[in-house]
Amino acid sequence: MIGLLLTVSMWAQTGKPRGTFSYSPVPAKPLRIYFDYFHHSLPNTKVGNHLVTGSWIAGAGRYAWDDFVHSNTFDPVFTALGHEHFITIGRAPFTKETLKDQDAVLILNPDNPKVVPEVPALADVEIRNLIEYVQKGGSLMIMINATTPDRAAEDFESVQLKKLVNAFGLAWNYDDTHYSDVPIGNGHAHFYDVPVFHYGAGCTLKILPGAVKPEVLMEVASDAGYPDRHVRGPGIIQVRPGKGKVILVGDIGSWTGNMARPWAENERILKQLFRYLKPDQHVVPAQYPKGKKLEYKVTVAGLQAIPVANSLSALPKPVYRLFKPREKTGMPYLEGTAALTLQSRGINEQKAASLEARIRNFSWFDSSIHAEGQTVRFAASRQGKVTDVSTSGTAAAWLAPDIASLVALMPVDGLKPGDAWESLEPLRIPALQGTDLPPVRTLEMPVTYVHDEMVNGVRCRLLRTAQETWLKDLGIGVTDLLTSTAVNKADLVHYRYFNDRGGKLLFKREQWVNAETGVVVKARTQSRVLAWVQDTRKTVDKSNADKDNNMILSLAQTITMELQ
Repeated sequence: MIGLLLTVSMWAQTGKPRGTFSYSPVPAKPLRIYFDYFHHSLPNTKVGNHLVTGSWIAGAGRYAWDDFVHSNTFDPVFTALGHEHFITIGRAPFTKETLKDQDAVLILNPDNPKVVPEVPALADVEIRNLIEYVQKGGSLMIMINATTPDRAAEDFESVQLKKLVNAFGLAWNYDDTHYSDVPIGNGHAHFYDVPVFHYGAGCTLKILPGAVKPEVLMEVASDAGYPDRHVRGPGIIQVRPGKGKVILVGDIGSWTGNMARPWAENERILKQLFRYLKPDQHVVPAQYPKGKKLEYKVTVAGLQAIPVANSLSALPKPVYRLFKPREKTGMPYLEGTAALTLQSRGINEQKAASLEARIRNFSWFDSSIHAEGQTVRFAASRQGKVTDVSTSGTAAAWLAPDIASLVALMPVDGLKPGDAWESLEPLRIPALQGTDLPPVRTLEMPVTYVHDEMVNGVRCRLLRTAQETWLKDLGIGVTDLLTSTAVNKADLVHYRYFNDRGGKLLFKREQWVNAETGVVVKARTQSRVLAWVQDTRKTVDKSNADKDNNMILSLAQTITMELQ
């Protein structure tokens, strides 16, 4: 594979790089987004002598910023989006000049003149400017509220806004979901890592005949405690008129105090939703038609660095061989190989794939393990999010923590080099006896689209996930590292971390993804534990050098999967 050859060609036999290359991605330019506060009022309700907040009776002044009093402040939105977006607070009408430097525009529940008469409604010329802006490639998001009479205090200007929304083939229903928990779960077509989303008393939406490429991003339904259960339908819809995008959201309150609901994950939905505003770069995740097979070669490598003064170095390590950098130094190392066939077992209505990885020819060095017929089964969402991993057989269970690297998570079609997104990822923790089933933890980690590389003459996207974390924060104790076949259970009581934090796990996963097909052509996962494990039968040394010699434990492991 050229991806491998490129890596090798950069390194001479001395192990040093030839020439220079860019390790870090060029930072992506943040999405420039314009929050419209020309058609929406600011906080103007005084509380005593020192507080100004949004109204608690009518909708005036809600959904603003720097209002840490009102539960309907938009400060959670600005906080969540601030690192990934360049936000402009708009206090001017939508002119061509205003719009020309913006990637996206957000219209948030424009004030109803009956409630806030001093705030202007959308003018016809502004509507024309916004339609032209989208046609030329701009992105527009519109957030509204429920529209029933009992929500009149939170009503929005509907006459002019309806002209704008209808122009894109969209409309809203005059209903109310009340305060609804929406199950998202695994395999959702548009969102991931979210079990429950809270839709905070919004309306449902509808698609008109003129809509271009309409797509329902989320279905919602009325709250279980609400007697009228017929309210059900789209809550978020995206259309693609011209070169741009329009997203209509039926509830604005989902992004205020509802972001603090401890049983829901509204902040994750918010971040993922706003990424849909990125201009289309024609990024597609892999398609897995039923029966299609992909063959991968798997290699495993591990190395331990444990000083001879550390009593752990004397423990037997079957299967391992010794690397001898010096005559009296022996470092245990491990090698393994396997063949893996990835095959689709079908696609569901959300376009999630049911995948099976069948393991063959698993060996530690030249010692074969009977792995034929062993499988890892899992689901991959339309975006490429891996969930629902199950295994049959110990060899499959050993490989399972790295199976997610065979599928690339591509959250939206607008990704560019330098973009980053978050994902809950399984972490394989290297253990003293590396052939044992590894301890595994799940951690939210950043995924970065680093750059494009040529692999076997094919343009590939390099995705990188990397993090360093204290073992204590992962809940990894000494017994997790000193697995049962490595240390007699009776002897485990003699070992403990010298410091409560234990040490650190360094983790990196890289995926080279075919830019045309979305298929992973190579994946490499590297991890290392560096911990200080004290044998309580020995006196603690005074110098750090002696502490290192008696306690340090370094366990490194690399798993590589290459498409054949």
